[in-house]
Amino acid sequence: MHYKFKYPKLFDGVEHTDFTRLSGKLVIYGAGFQGLLTAFLLKKQGINVICFADIDEKKQGTIYYGLPVISPQELKEKYSDKTVIVTPYGLENVWTYLKNDLCLNNLVTPFSLFLDFDSKEFDKLSELPKWYHSDTIELNIEKFLIKCVNILTDKKIYNLEISVTEKCSLKCKNCMSFMPCYEKPFDFEYEDVLSDVLKMVGSRQLHIFNIEGGEPFMWKPLADLVNELCKLNNIMRIVTITNGTIIPDDKLLEALSNPKVAVRISDYGKFSKIDALIKEFSKRNIKYWVQLQVWNELSAYSIDENDSETMNRIVTSCCKLQPSGSAYSMGGKLYLCPSQANLDRLGIFKSEEESYIDLRVPDTETMQKKIDRFLEMRPVAELCRHCDGRGFTNKEVPPAEQLAPGEKLVVSFE
Repeated sequence: MHYKFKYPKLFDGVEHTDFTRLSGKLVIYGAGFQGLLTAFLLKKQGINVICFADIDEKKQGTIYYGLPVISPQELKEKYSDKTVIVTPYGLENVWTYLKNDLCLNNLVTPFSLFLDFDSKEFDKLSELPKWYHSDTIELNIEKFLIKCVNILTDKKIYNLEISVTEKCSLKCKNCMSFMPCYEKPFDFEYEDVLSDVLKMVGSRQLHIFNIEGGEPFMWKPLADLVNELCKLNNIMRIVTITNGTIIPDDKLLEALSNPKVAVRISDYGKFSKIDALIKEFSKRNIKYWVQLQVWNELSAYSIDENDSETMNRIVTSCCKLQPSGSAYSMGGKLYLCPSQANLDRLGIFKSEEESYIDLRVPDTETMQKKIDRFLEMRPVAELCRHCDGRGFTNKEVPPAEQLAPGEKLVVSFE
């Protein structure tokens, strides 16, 4: 696949790093997907990299794409005079960590490498993560490049998400949104959802607006919401996330065919009607990609607060705590993440008032200022102090494993 960034003017005035001149003097920070792509593209140009560095202790001391992976401390001690290419998805907090905590000054991003490239040979690499598929590269790289825009320019571009229903067509044992915990799930009213959306978006520039559930294809007004979002010029992309178990009706298919819209079909194995969906989407030129699923067992939250070292790792790595990370709306409130929103709504772990925004207060002007501060400051919620940063253990489990009849999803604090 040939990838080309659709919004190159966002980088107007930003200096492109001369990686050729720096050959043999480069370290890639982040032995993950963007780091792998960076190493691949540099190698194609004959540019030498010394090593990777990564905060993940499990990666340290291993070989990744033929290069050793070292710790951040070793990076500081041995290579502080080298140029560090910062590649983790949590770009902003990692950049701050390297600059302030490790006192590294020669930091760059790989944005110029990512603007236009051929992923054909990249797709064959054995190091690619299990979830990777060639049709996912466009949005993944685009999302990373938007993060580069946010730290290299004075532009602020956000991502926002909204849940339109508590209803779902499945009862997954390891549902990160805890949908099986809702004993009487219901749909949110269209008028309320649209009002919340308009308040969230305001005059802000958005890269992606995600529509989620539950299962959003079960929500009857979805076509109307998609059509309204498509009218907003300050949203670049609208993404509907589905588990692929429901074939949309003609009205929804028509709405999804708008060029601004894409559908992420999460591959839930035998439950997803992927072939049928692809057939319908192809007929109408609906943009889509199939997200392969690697599931991990839900972890118990810690009953005690995380220590400072753990919190530092979480703040650095959790995508929900990034300055340009997404915010998630559910039931008239704007939260940091779906886990926080659902645990609050379920009454399992109530969120303190300063860690969310009430979108339904009458003072709109004050509320908009609060939203700006919320998106910029990303306040750490009390739940974050009991979470591991993702909510999963490292134990891999079958994707979309269903609860047995009478079995319940139990969220525990241990």
